[in-house]
Amino acid sequence: MFKNIFINKNSQPRAGWKIAIVFIFFTLLTFITQIAVGIVYTVIQLLYHQDLLKTASDLNKSLTLSTPLGFIATLLQCACMILSIVIFWRKFDKKPLRDIGLINLKDGCKDLIIGLILGAAALTIVFFILLVTGNIKLIGALNRPNFNTYALTGIILFIFVGINEEMFARGYCFTVLKQSTNKWIALIVSSIIFAAMHSLNSGISFLSYVNLFLFALLAMYMTIKSGNLWLSIGLHITWNYFEGNVFGFLVSGNETNGIYNVRNTADNIINGGQFGPEGGLIVTLILILCFLFMWKFYNRKIIHA
Repeated sequence: MFKNIFINKNSQPRAGWKIAIVFIFFTLLTFITQIAVGIVYTVIQLLYHQDLLKTASDLNKSLTLSTPLGFIATLLQCACMILSIVIFWRKFDKKPLRDIGLINLKDGCKDLIIGLILGAAALTIVFFILLVTGNIKLIGALNRPNFNTYALTGIILFIFVGINEEMFARGYCFTVLKQSTNKWIALIVSSIIFAAMHSLNSGISFLSYVNLFLFALLAMYMTIKSGNLWLSIGLHITWNYFEGNVFGFLVSGNETNGIYNVRNTADNIINGGQFGPEGGLIVTLILILCFLFMWKFYNRKIIHA
């Protein structure tokens, strides 16, 4: 009976344990790399004659998406997740990455481009709706964007974030869950996992969870319909990039530097408050419209896995 807790009727580790082991391995790997980054940062600061207490304080303040150190730390975190998935999928499931939807980029290029366009368009619409309705205020002029280095580093960062989160939630979790249950349950559970991954983010609310869940369902629908991850990866990349590094919103509660700078006129259920637009009703509406767009206009045959 004790064995049945870990092993299913097909003599394979249960999906929940597979996901948990990958996540634990990722957490440990990330912890080690972050400690290494912290040590290197501390040594460099001490060499410049900065006292230890100030260094510790500066280190804590620097671990945000809008700082160089936070940028490096996030890239390493994404790399740790990608590496964890590759190791456990290739070495333990002994299957190619295309089985979790990561097909050759040449074959998925068209889907990637469609996803990139959809993500950019969706957040542009969100921005203008919030601006026109007076739920946000633009600091500066619309015809005077402030192009900076964050416009470049942001796209690099969110490429990694998009690949990392899609590989884990839509690729690994969905595929592993589908091994022991039907795809609809796998779809729901993997979407819940994706939403739960943001639980520690600043400003999260009930509506934030709802929108994260809807985003996950949309990305999963796109993955099933296209038969690969590149469509949802494209959506995820430009969704985050335009939200943060173009329009200057909070990205799931994380501060970024955009070529535009906006602030909420008042934190409310429309603009999402301190979680950013993903915590607001405008994003709920846009996600529903994205579902309708994919259902109506995306023509590739659904892959019934």
